[in-house]
Amino acid sequence: MRARIPILALLALLLVAGCGPRGGRVPPTVAEPSLPAVLPAPPDTVTVRIIGDVMMHQGQIDIARGRAGASAGTFNYTPFLDSIAPDLRAADLAIAGMEFTLAGEPYTGYPAFSAPDSYADYIADCGIDVFLCANNHILDRKLPGLKRTLRVLDTLEAHGRIRYTGIAALGDTARNPLLLRVKDQAIAIINFTYGTNVYPELDHYKILFQRSDEILPLFARARELGADFVIACPHWGEEYVLTHNALQEEWAQQMAAAGADAIIGAHPHVVQDTANITAPDGRIVPVYYSIGNAVSNMSAPHTQDELMVTLRISDGKLVDITHAPLHCYLPGQLTPSYTTVKK
Repeated sequence: MRARIPILALLALLLVAGCGPRGGRVPPTVAEPSLPAVLPAPPDTVTVRIIGDVMMHQGQIDIARGRAGASAGTFNYTPFLDSIAPDLRAADLAIAGMEFTLAGEPYTGYPAFSAPDSYADYIADCGIDVFLCANNHILDRKLPGLKRTLRVLDTLEAHGRIRYTGIAALGDTARNPLLLRVKDQAIAIINFTYGTNVYPELDHYKILFQRSDEILPLFARARELGADFVIACPHWGEEYVLTHNALQEEWAQQMAAAGADAIIGAHPHVVQDTANITAPDGRIVPVYYSIGNAVSNMSAPHTQDELMVTLRISDGKLVDITHAPLHCYLPGQLTPSYTTVKK
């Protein structure tokens, strides 16, 4: 592994401000990390953009079905993510949390999510390259739902549409960690979840759970596979709480020590605080404990505010890390449908 140059400490975190259920909002004040400037950017610089949980509540299903017209089984998801799609497509690698299953009909939202297959196509069309699939809802339709979700994702992957991680068939050892070569740099992604809402027997299938003996060795495995940079994407934390908890901090420390170069979390449905962790080898590891949702039907305070995080990586080192505040408008607040926009 090449030697790393320690990165300047991140700025101290400010508390996150949010929005009420009808869209009146105060922009989040999460501090962006401060890193050494590299100007101009080296030609091999890789831009990675990450958004939070892409959800599919019943209201989203209903409005997408209604906007599709009279054709049975068709859905129109415009303009859910259309506004930020140019930013996602412009990235060398765009990543999103897929907090739903593709378990087939009947299509349902909370508490047992099952989205139409075309929703995954739409997300890919918007520029997302990698689906993070380890989350607490991935077993909402139990083992049959997981199997069907994997079949749909495998088909999308076979057509060069997306890659996915966090779940896999048991013999699929190349999935976790997921190693991607971008501009001659090898980027590894490790995605796991604190748990699932139901726990059926998994048979010959795998979900990455937040267990030290299962997750921490994956960082060394990523390096063995040739990873230049490792991004951890945990599904963790307490829902609707604006600051991280002690367990998140403990895990962030362990992942930094194990070899994580950046940690970008989700699950709480709100934006949480950021931090910097100094690894034993001197690397400064930025942590976004939660970047919130990407699109959803949620209206509780702060759940419509979210972040799109951008990392620039050159020669296996983090050049800089920034974020763009986003807001998800519910139908009638900005457009007749769900609309995520940059603030």
